[in-house]
Amino acid sequence: MSLEQTVSAHYSNKDLLEKIYRGLEQLGFDKNQLTQSDLSSVDEFHIGGSEGTLLLAEKLSLTTSSKVLDIGCGIGGPARLLSSVIGCKVSGIDLTADYVNAGNELTNQVGLSNSVNLVNASALDVPFPDDSFDVSYMIHVGMNIVDKETLFSEAYRVTKPGGVFGIYDVMLAGSEELQYPLPWAEEKEGSAMSSVEDYNLALTKVGFSLTYEEDKTDFAIDFFEKMSITMSSSDGPSPVGLHLLMGELTKQKIGNMAYLIKSGVIAPRIIISKK
Repeated sequence: MSLEQTVSAHYSNKDLLEKIYRGLEQLGFDKNQLTQSDLSSVDEFHIGGSEGTLLLAEKLSLTTSSKVLDIGCGIGGPARLLSSVIGCKVSGIDLTADYVNAGNELTNQVGLSNSVNLVNASALDVPFPDDSFDVSYMIHVGMNIVDKETLFSEAYRVTKPGGVFGIYDVMLAGSEELQYPLPWAEEKEGSAMSSVEDYNLALTKVGFSLTYEEDKTDFAIDFFEKMSITMSSSDGPSPVGLHLLMGELTKQKIGNMAYLIKSGVIAPRIIISKK
């Protein structure tokens, strides 16, 4: 099985939309009167949730007229957030058809289908013409893609000259072995982590100019500490949350990632580059 097949199988979740709607109903939400913020606990599948998305967005120079590409969009949380907050139009691509199908339905339910559209496609073969987007970005995607050079060359190709490419990923920071399962891989075979040096080398090799880099370890530790307090003080997971995406091993996946970040083995980083 190829890595793409392994990754697609890892995230596959055919009943996801039904699970989300059922959870929202338990919380008292009417699925026909949803807003973008009603979905924030389940559709921001990365460290920091909505806050993490906005931290990256601050560095992307987005405006209402920006055409934006979300590479590895999941069920579309960041795309919907940026569209609702900034007013830009966002296209998203993701390898997992279940995510794209659920995401487009949710986008329609919150009234953003005119500005957000998700497509089932590989980040290594982006289905858009050259120079299509003012801004492209990816959030917690590179950990599942070995060929960073092809990944970044596709981002470079579809980004307009003078445009920005933003990355918010978890990267290797030490040489110790990783502990699995993790949110992006239940076993070593599904993971493709690289160091920030490898990211930067691949970015510059395809033509990007590096403009900004930031380690978000402290932000992540604070996020996981707050999450731990919430989880330990409740009677169980909320009807709507990331466990709907991560499954039965959610607590173990989050625990392992938090430990590895706190131990300095891995680190979330933001990298901004320009075409």
